[in-house]
Amino acid sequence: MADNSKVTILTIDDESCIRQSIRTFLEDYGFLVLEAENGKTGIDLFYKERPDLVVLDLRMPEMGGLEVLDALNGSFPDVPVVVASGTGNIDSLVQALHLGARDYILKPILDMEVLYHSIQKCLKETRIKKENRAYQERLEELVKERTLALEQSEQLYKAVFEYTGTAAIILEPDGTISMANSRFVQLAGMDLDDIQGKKKWTEFIAPRDVTALKNYIQAGEKIDGFSGLPIQYEAGFLDETDPKKYVYVSLGKIPGTGRLVMSLLDVTEKKKAEKRWQGLEKQLIKSQKMEAIATLAGGIAHDLNNILSPILGYADMIMRATDPFTNTYRRSEKIRRAALRAADLVGQVLFFNRGESREKQVFQLHPLIAEVIKLLQASIPSTIQIIDQVEKNCGLVRADPTQIHQVLMNLCTNAYHAMEETGGILTVGLRQKKLNPIDMMEYPNLARGPGDYLVIEVRDTGFGMTKDILERIFDPYFTTKEDGKGTGLGLAMVYSIVQSLNGDILVETRPESGSCFSVILPAVTDRICSQQTDACRTECLQGCGEHLLVVDDEPDVVDMWKEGLELLGYAPKAFISSPKALAYFKECHDQVDLVITDQTMPEKTGIEMAKQMIAIKKDLPVILCSGYAGPATRKMVADAGVKKFVMKPVTVETLAGEIQKLLSQR
Repeated sequence: MADNSKVTILTIDDESCIRQSIRTFLEDYGFLVLEAENGKTGIDLFYKERPDLVVLDLRMPEMGGLEVLDALNGSFPDVPVVVASGTGNIDSLVQALHLGARDYILKPILDMEVLYHSIQKCLKETRIKKENRAYQERLEELVKERTLALEQSEQLYKAVFEYTGTAAIILEPDGTISMANSRFVQLAGMDLDDIQGKKKWTEFIAPRDVTALKNYIQAGEKIDGFSGLPIQYEAGFLDETDPKKYVYVSLGKIPGTGRLVMSLLDVTEKKKAEKRWQGLEKQLIKSQKMEAIATLAGGIAHDLNNILSPILGYADMIMRATDPFTNTYRRSEKIRRAALRAADLVGQVLFFNRGESREKQVFQLHPLIAEVIKLLQASIPSTIQIIDQVEKNCGLVRADPTQIHQVLMNLCTNAYHAMEETGGILTVGLRQKKLNPIDMMEYPNLARGPGDYLVIEVRDTGFGMTKDILERIFDPYFTTKEDGKGTGLGLAMVYSIVQSLNGDILVETRPESGSCFSVILPAVTDRICSQQTDACRTECLQGCGEHLLVVDDEPDVVDMWKEGLELLGYAPKAFISSPKALAYFKECHDQVDLVITDQTMPEKTGIEMAKQMIAIKKDLPVILCSGYAGPATRKMVADAGVKKFVMKPVTVETLAGEIQKLLSQR
């Protein structure tokens, strides 16, 4: 008996007893049998299981057998359908056969062997058809292969032209192209009939290279060695579609004639790859420079923050000790403001080079924008008019003011450069916009969703941008400016800052029509949060004689911290040597309530010292301060068990606030 285990048969009949009898009979022969009670279910099951043969009744509810047969034959004509129906209507029989039925059996089926033989016959016919089709396809494939081989053999006489793999032409003594191969036709982007006998080779070579090639040809004709050693020369190739092609030209003389063979190898992609490689090399050099700057910035930041710490601290102490209406207070306030601005600049350098996180504040944008506009008015030429369209009744934002300042300066500087030669109008605007759920379809990058947003607009009337430039403006190191005027990092930094604030940046531009950059930031309409912050800052930070251990290798910083903390009622013990501080702690650790230490110190770092102290006193609160903290330092802080990390410069008030928080948790 034949192996039918891999053959699936679908029976579609509305009478369950008939389906069951057919299934039982066919399963005895090893077939896999599926059942469907009507035409619609049968079609769905057919598409799902893809059976090898269908046994179909004609009279069924919902969808008749003829409809099923028409649907199956239209989509799957190779699947045989055996009609098994009780209707004796000859028209139905003829119509079923016209619709593609392979066989027709009348019900009731008294002898199931008839059905079995019909199925075997249909499966065999299908198999033979498939084999014949495969055989026919193979024959057609062989005919194609033989035809191609014949065509290739017929082309062998072209020797130099078609098998070299390069574009080739034959030149007459006057430079006319008498013969060209298909690769040259493809390279030139012209029809063969428009080249042969009508064009000279000089029409396809860049003018700057024609003279050099003519000299080569003349030299080769004068010395008899030219015919045996073809010369090579890199030249620009001209065609109607792409004037920026490059080829390697090889020239050889055909012996016994005055003709030359010129072979041209297209090296355009090679040249582009070389340019891309040169671009990558430049980016690598820029990246290495930025890495060096980052390393230098870290060291400078540490030193500057150590310098700023006592300036800021003593200014705070003077302000606390004097009347707010005196000149001394006002001068100290200016010193403090200048020190904070310097600290912001140091933080900006760290963010630019290392991506250091910055503390966000809640503030209004229009004073900061006014400061930027004032700075621009003093620095850009009078040929560029600045228009202020800033609305002053907008809400607040939560951001780092230094970063917003950087965003504005980058956008305005780019706008100025776009109008530097021709002059124009630079418009800086600010407005508040409420976005509803429908509006959000236009702003898919705003993760906060519907609500109030502030829109900063910087518009210029410069030369605008093309579509290909617009697609790359936020890519790091991409710039259209000449060397020395741009690093390609400005807009990349702007995009990074805006994204970190859960905002978005949109660009509208057209060549010769200027550009408009719109920075969209979430608005903070609740002013209570900023008032609460101010209230927290003015809370009582007085100590009650708590014993503090203060360690820093900078004497000025240590003295400032010690004096400031003493004024607030603490009892600090100060050291400028971490080993001496550790030795004191080992003897008097029961008397120490909290440790404040710098990180970068000679002999032993703050983290190393803190680890040994915490090993002695498990619940010891430690505040670690540093003028520069890279990612590695932050990880080490967490691993060492240090309770708080504070960036320098830090005021005594800020330090006292952290002290109170940590002591209250004990």
